[in-house]
Amino acid sequence: MQVNDTTQKKSEWASLGEELGKEEPQYLSVCDVWKDSVHKLVTKAEYQTPIYLQAYTQVHTEFLHCVDNLFGTCYLWQKQYFDRLGIDKGVLNVYGQLYDSWVDQTLNAMDTYANYKKMQADMMVNTMKLGNDILHSWIDAYGRAVSFWMNQFNH
Repeated sequence: MQVNDTTQKKSEWASLGEELGKEEPQYLSVCDVWKDSVHKLVTKAEYQTPIYLQAYTQVHTEFLHCVDNLFGTCYLWQKQYFDRLGIDKGVLNVYGQLYDSWVDQTLNAMDTYANYKKMQADMMVNTMKLGNDILHSWIDAYGRAVSFWMNQFNH
């Protein structure tokens, strides 16, 4: 996945505001209107993407710290409670090994999921690029067909 340079996009977006006071653009076709409008929307979305990612990252990081802190805070109470039960240290060690095995499996599953999401994103980007290429070839074929028909009608 590619992350665009936000400073370039920011300056491009900022320049859109400067252009508002200038004279109205002269459009040659409906496609010019659409392209100009869509370009403004895409530029704004590209500029804001890092903001969304940063906000999500901050929330996710804080959530993970809260979960980690929960088990750290409960440690003293748990130790006092389980020490009163008189659980054999051998049982605790076996339980620890079992839990370590579960943690290792979970870490492997997390790696597998991360690789899957990367592969999924790459596949989506490639599919969009392919769709864009197909769209361009269709538009090109349509343009050639219209051009051919116009030549036939003009003769």
